[in-house]
Amino acid sequence: MSNKLFVGIDVSLKENQLQCLDADGNFISKSKRFANNLPGTMDMINYLKSIMDKGNFESLTIGMEATSSYWFPLFHTLASSNELKNYSVEILSLNPKLISNFRKAYTDMDKNDLKDSFVIADRLRFGRLPESQTTDAKYLALQRLTRYRFFLCQTKAQLKNYTCSLLFLTFSEWNRVKPFSDMFGTTAKNLLKKFHSAKKLAEVPINELKNMLASSSKNHFRDIEQKSILVNQTAKHSFSIPDILAEQIHFIIKLNLQLLNLIEQHIDRLNKKISKLMKKFKNPLLSIPGIGPVLAAGIIAEIGDISRFPGQAQLAKYAGLTWRKIQSGNFTGDLTPLTRTGNAYLRYYFIQAAQSMIKHNSEYREYYKRKFKETSRHPHKRALTLTARKLVRLVYALLSKNQLYLSPEERKKHKLRQKEVIENQTPEIVEEKSKKIPVAAQKNSTKKVKTLGVAAKYTRTQPKLEHALVYAVNT
Repeated sequence: MSNKLFVGIDVSLKENQLQCLDADGNFISKSKRFANNLPGTMDMINYLKSIMDKGNFESLTIGMEATSSYWFPLFHTLASSNELKNYSVEILSLNPKLISNFRKAYTDMDKNDLKDSFVIADRLRFGRLPESQTTDAKYLALQRLTRYRFFLCQTKAQLKNYTCSLLFLTFSEWNRVKPFSDMFGTTAKNLLKKFHSAKKLAEVPINELKNMLASSSKNHFRDIEQKSILVNQTAKHSFSIPDILAEQIHFIIKLNLQLLNLIEQHIDRLNKKISKLMKKFKNPLLSIPGIGPVLAAGIIAEIGDISRFPGQAQLAKYAGLTWRKIQSGNFTGDLTPLTRTGNAYLRYYFIQAAQSMIKHNSEYREYYKRKFKETSRHPHKRALTLTARKLVRLVYALLSKNQLYLSPEERKKHKLRQKEVIENQTPEIVEEKSKKIPVAAQKNSTKKVKTLGVAAKYTRTQPKLEHALVYAVNT
């Protein structure tokens, strides 16, 4: 067996626990701890060099769990170390779920840093590991922005849900009747800030309420009279609670609404920053109707270099947009749940992009409607997820070939145009080729000459552009 060294590192905030095993699973030395900072990491590198030299190891494989953000400085320092470049080194960041599932093979094992580093090293020794990937700094910079935007969007949704739960105490009919299409729009927020309970709002005359709605909405309501009556009825039909309780809840609601405004401002600033940074990336995703710079940035930042995925199926698995089949004997399960084990950020931006394309892309809108009608069980979620899965195939095709998106009509025209060019010019190429072949050999090689002629002409008709047109990227 080859002489290989496997090193498992359990990363934590203060210290990194290190365990070394050989190819047979034998401990090379006692487990050691190093401070999780630059001096500690340099001591770790010197320690690994001494072990490699003493044991005459041929290669070094280092693995660590991608835990929070603690792992990346260590990973980057080890990967860029000049001292380790003299050895055959492979450094891997492993999914914590991969290590957690492997640990189950060891029954009754304690859970501590020492055991964790051993399990990581032993998992490396068993092989079948993911390929080592070092993400480009430009993708990481974009990733920080898009992930923070994801965090703000999730916080915004949670804050809205919490505010709705409070509103049921002061405006119980507000959530049920929904007098405004956007419950957190400008007009709705102005009313919630001004009146601390439904009782106070119900006391306002219809004419005065009508003027307030017209001023807040800037006369955007089609029937301001009907809208005023609906708001008044909503207030009158709401439950009444003690004033002292309503005042405190109203205070919290106002703070929540102010916080929502601040979060929305931050999201707008992030969108501008992301759009500016996206100008440095040449990508064809912006050619897709419904996908703008922000959604394209979220997808590209998590994918990184598309070449690290062998195919679109691997990209879908990485995004968690796959379904597990349930089958045993003659039984096959009808319900196949979504895996959700991949990159949550990438899955979020794929879903958001699919939702936007349903509105702006006729091809994907028709696909969504077709999938929506196929079942009555959660039709929207199912159809939206399937649309996102279809988008994965498109994104992989465009990024891997660096080609622009074409609508179905444009793809059909482009295909016919290519066909006409090939049919019109192929005979000339065949004749030119036949002149160079002896007459005796032409009878036996006619079919081969025609094939070569078509292939040569097809190559000539392809434009050598950075963003060539594609006509068969949707399946």
